[in-house]
Amino acid sequence: MAQLSPSSARQDMSVEDMIHLIEHAPPGPWPPGWAAWPNVNEAHRVMARRFADNLRPGRHAYPEERGIVIAGGGLKYFPSVWVNVHLVRHFGCELPIQLWYLGDGECDPYLKRLLKPLGVQCVDARKMEQEHPCRILCGWELKPYATLYSPFAQVLFLDADNGPVRDVTYLFDTPQFREHGAVFWPDYACWTLKPDVWQIFGMDWMVERAGQEVAFESGQYLIDKTRRWRELRMALWYAEHSDFVFRVVYGDKECFHLAWRFLGTEYAMPPKGPGWNQHTIVQYDFDGRIVFQHRCQDKWKLGGSNRRNNSLANEELCFNLVAELRQRWDGVLWHNPDPTAEEQQVIDELTGRRFLYRRVGYDERPMCLEAGHKVGEGAAECERRWDVNIDDGRAILTLSRLDRPTCHLERNGDGLWTGRWLEFERMPVELIPLEG
Repeated sequence: MAQLSPSSARQDMSVEDMIHLIEHAPPGPWPPGWAAWPNVNEAHRVMARRFADNLRPGRHAYPEERGIVIAGGGLKYFPSVWVNVHLVRHFGCELPIQLWYLGDGECDPYLKRLLKPLGVQCVDARKMEQEHPCRILCGWELKPYATLYSPFAQVLFLDADNGPVRDVTYLFDTPQFREHGAVFWPDYACWTLKPDVWQIFGMDWMVERAGQEVAFESGQYLIDKTRRWRELRMALWYAEHSDFVFRVVYGDKECFHLAWRFLGTEYAMPPKGPGWNQHTIVQYDFDGRIVFQHRCQDKWKLGGSNRRNNSLANEELCFNLVAELRQRWDGVLWHNPDPTAEEQQVIDELTGRRFLYRRVGYDERPMCLEAGHKVGEGAAECERRWDVNIDDGRAILTLSRLDRPTCHLERNGDGLWTGRWLEFERMPVELIPLEG
């Protein structure tokens, strides 16, 4: 049976036909202007109501009562993660932390080892997706997804670039959180949702109060899943339909806002609006004290080009943490500057060995893995370096450019290393040992 195509969407389709297409076709690319079509708007209103009507209170047993969830990885976000996690621990918070990321292109075994002494467990959402499918999971959608499927009954979520300025444990014990089971922080007035947005999402009862409604800033939020599982799952539903939702509102933050209002559930919000300090959103607790500095317009960078702002708390500490990371990591994923004993054993076995490097169905050439992680004979632009990492007990041999991996290979029972290119043709790859 031929797969349904988003390009077949038409403005004159019935709402039910549009729903069928949305639910069964890949999530885009849709025709230009698709999100503004009346039948598309109505289809999402109907789908949201049907989904909400079938939601039942969550009856889940969570292994841990409280924890912090952070999403991010790769060169763009890992320096911020590094600073953020150190700040959490610096102020004495002992809550477990999970870092959620999207596949091998955002985290590797070496980065996991760097975070392990800080009590951070790294979770690959791509693997979790095999058990809990998600219609779209490629960016902001990860935030509600990670919150929902983390092992914590009560979750404090932090953006990677959002650093606390005090021990955040007390937030779980605030009367406001105990009463409502959810705390969201306010955004600036310019992000207030217009009345027509509430109409688009089928919440006409919100139109009259739209001017008084405070937008969400989701660099941090606090949710008790034992009490607010339905609302959180509804927020994830909106995020899963980001091909429509994110064209109407800005990102994940309004997914939470829409979900709580759609289900008619109240939440707590600190009364003091956010501050702004050069490149950073400043957020306050219920007593008006600064609790978070969300460095949204100058995320920590490994290259050392961050703008110093000594009026922010902990600025010197943060810059020192980035400098420390720069000494320990070159910014290239799957490079392994500090192999474990197990990894070193595999490295010793491979150093100086010659192989036949075969790109199946394309070409082949001899290749020598030299000392110092350099490819000697057979080197090319895409095969300059080689590294070994042990990941979940498996030895992974990575051939890479100077700035990113080209392919990951695993050894089979015959001594062949096999895998597939990560980009371009994505052809199968074999590394066959040569004698002599």
